[in-house]
Amino acid sequence: MSRAGHRRCGAGHWLSRLAGLCALAASVSSVSCSGDDTVATPGEGGGSGGSPDAAADHQTLEAGLSDAVEDSKVADTSSEVSQDASDEPEASAPCPDDMVLVGAACVDLYEAPNHAGELPLVMYDLVEADAWCTARGKRLCYDDEWQSACEGPDAWAYPYGDVHQPGTCNDDKTWLTYNQTLLNGWPNNVSTPDVESLGQLLDAARAVSTAAAAAADHVEWLYQADPSGANPGCTNSDGAFDLCGNVEEWTLRRDGGTTDFHGNLKGRYWAESRTCQSNVLVHGDYFQFYEIGFRCCRDPGGP
Repeated sequence: MSRAGHRRCGAGHWLSRLAGLCALAASVSSVSCSGDDTVATPGEGGGSGGSPDAAADHQTLEAGLSDAVEDSKVADTSSEVSQDASDEPEASAPCPDDMVLVGAACVDLYEAPNHAGELPLVMYDLVEADAWCTARGKRLCYDDEWQSACEGPDAWAYPYGDVHQPGTCNDDKTWLTYNQTLLNGWPNNVSTPDVESLGQLLDAARAVSTAAAAAADHVEWLYQADPSGANPGCTNSDGAFDLCGNVEEWTLRRDGGTTDFHGNLKGRYWAESRTCQSNVLVHGDYFQFYEIGFRCCRDPGGP
């Protein structure tokens, strides 16, 4: 209902009171009781006085009219407040649907590209990973934010509890020997923010050169991550998946780190298990590897 409609309802309330007062007015003087919300008060138009009893009745009528008008003002104001309250939008969720709120941070449900059923990205260094997140209105997680999401409200050693259960997360694959010479052929210009899948990333690398194609083939051969969310037990009540195992994840050190060493690698990967509290601080900002990925965070309500 419009505000004008509310006003009409409020006016109807005191007009009903006015109708009762008209009977009193009829014995005093001529009063208009038409439906146009106007009243001619006694003495209007130059008339004066009358008997003392009539004067008292006039005062009663005027007091009643005053009370009725005041009542209509209160009703009208109340209606406007009610209408304004109904117009207020509902409070928005603190995090997007593809993130969960953990403490004071929104954390991606899955490792980048953060889609259930997709294979996690690898071969991003710390700087490239942060740029990928920034392009989506997010940022790289701080190590304490990541750890809170991994250990859950009970500060477990693993997302599911304090006792390691091989295979609950993807952390029990057989390690394969890598060839660093082949990996060195990975091109510098393909791990970019516009990549949306591992397949797209590998195809972009193969298109650069023969050496880059060999590097991409070797990464694909070494790769043993599962699709995001494929291990339903690898989570806790906070709801983020695959924080242990699958791919190791870049995070930013909350203490700031040191020159060119601002990252902390968390969670390890498909062939090695470590706790949520474990840290790897020995790799520089431009280090990339076939088993290192990341996930994004953001502040609640905005970037």
